[in-house]
Amino acid sequence: MRNLKKLFAVGLTAAMTTAMSLSAFAAQDVTLHFKNAANWSDVGGWIYEGVGFTTQIMPQDKCPAYNTNTNRAIWPGARLTKEADYDGWYSITVTVQDPSQGLVAIFNNMVADTQVDTASGGDASDQAFVDQSGLTKDTAGKQQTANQLIPKNQFTSASGDYWCDFSGDTSSPAAKFLTEAPASYVKTASATTETTAAGSTTATTATANTSVKTGDSAAYAIVFTGIAAAAVFVASRRRVNE
Repeated sequence: MRNLKKLFAVGLTAAMTTAMSLSAFAAQDVTLHFKNAANWSDVGGWIYEGVGFTTQIMPQDKCPAYNTNTNRAIWPGARLTKEADYDGWYSITVTVQDPSQGLVAIFNNMVADTQVDTASGGDASDQAFVDQSGLTKDTAGKQQTANQLIPKNQFTSASGDYWCDFSGDTSSPAAKFLTEAPASYVKTASATTETTAAGSTTATTATANTSVKTGDSAAYAIVFTGIAAAAVFVASRRRVNE
């Protein structure tokens, strides 16, 4: 009986350890929020998986200058979307294949180089894609933030949302993304208003986002694996006692 208990305890530990290991490397949908304190007319994001700028993860459909010959984006990267309910905030969602490697992003004013810099690793064909992108080309007019980082093994936001509370100072040093919304992330749009039949009473309602993100499924897998293993353990004890 005692050996049987030990066996199932070991099995339960192994199952949960395996599930946790898998979750650490599971792909995650990550939403990056950016405070446009510099009041740029447009906001771009140069975003990579891996803090050493390892792999581009900018959505191709959001990249005006994308070299289909080399399958990669060209500076300034992807265009962020203005958040209608949050004044001055922009966002973009990217998929991180290996969260353990971290993420780095440089936000910018969505201005391309006048002449693409091929000496720093660009391709000779990049210029043609920039020329047809419709982007403003002005190397001297480019503005950007310092590196904004999610360090290795620090994808800790339960919601998958991260915030860059940019001050507008482009000379600021590299910084980490915030895992919780800052005080400046304030909802400004009016919520849904309902009026009673008499027309004298209004009720304001807000809808919460309860959708499950990719990263959440791995966490659920850990819980369900643990429950299943525990159920097997209880059932086995009953059989032994009987």
